[in-house]
Amino acid sequence: MTNLREKNRELMLINTIKRIESNFPLDYSEPINSLFVNLQKQLNNFEILPKDIIERLQIIWGYRGYSMERHFARKGDYKRFDFYPKYKKLLAFDTMNLRKVINRKKYNKIIFIGSGCLPLSLKLLRLNIQKVGYDISKEALYLAKKAVPKDRFGRKIIYREGNFFDLKLDEKKPVIIYVAGLIRDKEIGLKRLAKQLPKNSLMVVRTVANDSRGFLYEKIDKKALYRVGKLKEFIPTKESGVVNGMIIIEV
Repeated sequence: MTNLREKNRELMLINTIKRIESNFPLDYSEPINSLFVNLQKQLNNFEILPKDIIERLQIIWGYRGYSMERHFARKGDYKRFDFYPKYKKLLAFDTMNLRKVINRKKYNKIIFIGSGCLPLSLKLLRLNIQKVGYDISKEALYLAKKAVPKDRFGRKIIYREGNFFDLKLDEKKPVIIYVAGLIRDKEIGLKRLAKQLPKNSLMVVRTVANDSRGFLYEKIDKKALYRVGKLKEFIPTKESGVVNGMIIIEV
């Protein structure tokens, strides 16, 4: 009976996935939003999923994220962005723990790789130093300039086109590197970047999300990261409302 129930749930999930795929490229409309609400509810019924379904879900979420970001960037109203409340809590958590590590050390800038067109991780990170958002998409960077206000923290953001695996940094002073949670094969890129960075630089890596989006994230091999540099991990409490932890590596 249990196996039959699980099979039916999987078939319902696949049907929802097919309906979303039939609407590629996605827009930001009520029918699409309803499909994603339904999808997230269904995902709560699964602890593991077949690899082929996970790969399709990752593609779907990529389209979903971009359609949402494009919509709110063009509106110029990033506070209505669906993930804004979560971003706000997450970056308050990040800021608090980064300050513990930074203490009185000085860093020249924060470089966020894979910032997307709404680089809220840079906007909401309350560290008053130069910030650079790299993304592989020219359109994403163009939209970012329209979406993020030029206030105290927003005006310190510079947008540049770049690929995580090809990026060449020419930094003379310590910097803080952020790597977007959904970037794959992070360990390879982090090891390469660590060789380019000045001593005492920091690299920040997201841990797997503790919610229905957890399947999107690549699991981090902490043993491999220990070979990159000194590591500290910060895990949020359940009461905080934050679902992503962070690993900070000092190189």
